[in-house]
Amino acid sequence: MKLGWKAALLATALVTAQPLAAQETLKATWADPDDPATAPVSAYMHVFADQVGRLTGGEFDVELYPNGQLGDQRAMVQQISRGSLGFANVASGVLASLGDSKLSIVDMPFLFKSRAHFNATMNRNNPFIAKLLDEVAAETGIRVISLHPYGFRDMTSKTRAIMEPADMAGLRIRTMEVVPHQKMMEALGATPVPIPYLETYTSLQTGVVDGQENTPSNIILQRFYQVQGHLTETQHVMTTGAMITNEDWWQGLSETQRSAILAADAEASLAHDGIGAVQDLIGINEIRKNGVEVHTLSPAQFAAFRAASIEPTKAWAVEEFGEEFVDGFLAHMEATGAGF
Repeated sequence: MKLGWKAALLATALVTAQPLAAQETLKATWADPDDPATAPVSAYMHVFADQVGRLTGGEFDVELYPNGQLGDQRAMVQQISRGSLGFANVASGVLASLGDSKLSIVDMPFLFKSRAHFNATMNRNNPFIAKLLDEVAAETGIRVISLHPYGFRDMTSKTRAIMEPADMAGLRIRTMEVVPHQKMMEALGATPVPIPYLETYTSLQTGVVDGQENTPSNIILQRFYQVQGHLTETQHVMTTGAMITNEDWWQGLSETQRSAILAADAEASLAHDGIGAVQDLIGINEIRKNGVEVHTLSPAQFAAFRAASIEPTKAWAVEEFGEEFVDGFLAHMEATGAGF
């Protein structure tokens, strides 16, 4: 008995059809609220997810988990290390504290003049940075895809204006778990108290700490202005963000797949820096409107903070990593940062 033409066509299709390539779903997480219009990392993550899907032809589907839904930044790093999480955007200093501490060199105070200066010196294609990121991957099993200039950090306190290093004496200041930040606070006469980002508001509210240091955008996003009375534009550290993934997974990708993800990262980084720059402009005014007294340092006052901070943190870095590494990093900064 002959098959009808529809049945014959169906039979041929069943014989000749090839299975579709399986789509890999990758979870991506970060700590900020899911507001791409105001949060630089949120802007980055949304563009990154979209571009990864587009540039890989749908091979990868990136699912987004903002606002610390999958744990704090320490937990994010641990999940990346285990390979149970696709991507995370964390403070580089948190990764440094849990893995290869050499990465904390980028968190030394008063290194950067602007976002453009940061991008010129921290680009993954610079030989010094490429070598550093390869060493981090070898040591920790975590691949840093890129480093981002999240924003300059300012000092806040509940009850007093901070206008010179002496004003820091006796204050308990919340910091990230980043050793250079803590060494800087000690050099300024304060007591650093490392507290997870998502626990900072409560710690300020209950008096566990007297103040904190953060970017204007974070102060707004987390409403720290509700429990702080003063902000000083010290701009002492450029917060460094790190987009990370599991190194074994990364090395298992084809060159084409890695190139697509790096291209997505480059596109997303534009969104990150654009939103960040806009928030820098409006952030201080927004904080002031919410009742915080904002103080701007004179050049002499700024120089005093810089002078009090740089040598103690450099001495710590030399003791921790060796003079050759620190001198190499500073030479790299001078060579790649010329003109800024």
